[in-house]
Amino acid sequence: MIKAVIFDMDGLLVDSEPVWDRARKSMADGAGKAWTADDHKALMGVSTAEWADYMIERLDLDMTREEVVDEVVGRMIAMYREGVPYLPGAIDAVDLAGARYRTALASGSHPALIEAVMADEAMRGRFEIIVSGDEVARGKPAPDVYLETARRLGLEPEECVCLEDSGNGIRAGANAGMRVIAVPDERFHPAGDAAAVADVVLGSLTELTPEHFSGS
Repeated sequence: MIKAVIFDMDGLLVDSEPVWDRARKSMADGAGKAWTADDHKALMGVSTAEWADYMIERLDLDMTREEVVDEVVGRMIAMYREGVPYLPGAIDAVDLAGARYRTALASGSHPALIEAVMADEAMRGRFEIIVSGDEVARGKPAPDVYLETARRLGLEPEECVCLEDSGNGIRAGANAGMRVIAVPDERFHPAGDAAAVADVVLGSLTELTPEHFSGS
């Protein structure tokens, strides 16, 4: 029996992927390197340490991990202050879940970005538990962030359903043993067979119904 609904944030609730891409691409431009769609897809859903290390190696940056993170995250927060770009159906989906189940957030995003979104009036106080990928050993597609979220909820993974957009995130939820609702962004569709491991695949959060949570 499903007792909790766990949401991803980037690319699912918040249309952050184009903003991430702009922030990283501007750093690549400064380093005289090209930043490709493949680079962007490789970093969707991973932890802060993983994407910072990837950028340092990929762009041959003479910067520390902390400096790269501060640069990119600072640009992101500035953009969010102008208005959080929620995806269609995001707020209604959280409302739908919250009316029936306990709700949590499990995001690979930087804690400062999670805080910036959760401080927004539309999302403030909506989630019982919030876990950042930076709080666990491995980022998605490892199941760590979802297993930790279930642990903090006091539930077994099979009592939770997670909603994800990226291939790494979909695999993380499946690897944790949770029911997975995939909502892939057509602009960054999961590579390979990632969507095939989901229990439900939706075109948008606007399609979400209570039956999708339980499978009934």
